[in-house]
Amino acid sequence: MNWKEEPDETLVCFCSQVDKGTVVAAIKDGAVDVKAIQEQTNAGVGGRCKELNPRGRCCHPDIKELLEIYGEKK
Repeated sequence: MNWKEEPDETLVCFCSQVDKGTVVAAIKDGAVDVKAIQEQTNAGVGGRCKELNPRGRCCHPDIKELLEIYGEKK
């Protein structure tokens, strides 16, 4: 998935129904890692990934990718 091209409404976390726009907003508000994203958005804490995510996996890799794209460059 190319997260740069996905609209803000695209779900990142299917367990908690958290979309890309919410994750990106948390990053812009200072979230610097997956734990901070989880605390701010509740993404990645549901535990029903394989059941709910059409890709059959956890959203943590997607959150990390969004952090790389939208986080501060060092």
